Amino acid sequence: MKKFNFRKVLDGLTASSPGSGSSSGSNSGSGAGSGSVHPGGTAGVLREEIQETLTSEYFQICKTVRHGFPYQPTALAFDPVQKILAIGTRTGAIRILGRPGVDCYCQDESGAAVLQLQFLINEGALVSASSDDTLHLWNLRQKRPAILHSLKFNRERITYCHLPFQSKWLYVGTERGNTHIVNIESFILSGYVIMWNKAIELSTKTHPGPVVHLSDSPRDEGKLLIGYENGTVVFWDLKSKKAELRVYYDEAIHSIDWHHEGKQFMCSHSDGSLTLWNLKSPSRPFQTTIPHGKMYAFKRDKH
Repeated sequence: MKKFNFRKVLDGLTASSPGSGSSSGSNSGSGAGSGSVHPGGTAGVLREEIQETLTSEYFQICKTVRHGFPYQPTALAFDPVQKILAIGTRTGAIRILGRPGVDCYCQDESGAAVLQLQFLINEGALVSASSDDTLHLWNLRQKRPAILHSLKFNRERITYCHLPFQSKWLYVGTERGNTHIVNIESFILSGYVIMWNKAIELSTKTHPGPVVHLSDSPRDEGKLLIGYENGTVVFWDLKSKKAELRVYYDEAIHSIDWHHEGKQFMCSHSDGSLTLWNLKSPSRPFQTTIPHGKMYAFKRDKH
């Protein structure tokens, strides 16, 4: 088998490299070996010929890809018509995902955490509520989502928002227990405010706590269900501006959801219990369940 002299092969590659002719010429004149390079020789000539024309102004750092689920998610919203999902994060970022290839990203410059997201169903718009008590209306119809309107709450802290389907009114609950109404088209507060002391019993002087839930009735869009942290639930008639019924429970409320018929609603409480209420008999729960407790208690009405 023929043996290769690797040293000679490497020497040959070096000799055939650009500038080797000039190098050998300059070296032969100086009487040095072909492998040595002197200061001011070929390397020096090349260094002088290269003129740097690129400056830092021509470069900038930018993200070209985002991989995986958004970091520290704090809010979710889904548009059932457009089939797109919005995910808000603690750093004020919003990621919008849809069919394969649909992936948008937008960032609130304030960096405040996203508390809640509400789609304007099938309208290419999104409402976000931030921890700095600011509401943003995002336009999703352009290539890069942008903020159309912003509304800052200065005297009250935002705790919950609700935008009924195809409604121009956005309901905003606050830490003080009041409910404000925003015109979604102009993004300006209306003069209609549901004060906490008018929503609860006039004889009750105890503050019900922050608003933790808002939802319109499936049977009547003119009526609003308001849930307070201390366990109070008010069914408010928007037209007559008064409470149609009130519900009281000893445990704090975490969330509320309607039955699709609009005759009953369920509350989840801080002790892990679930209470089911009937609008016809609001004096006590129609059913009480403790799914993760040692006992199950059921209370049913004859109606």
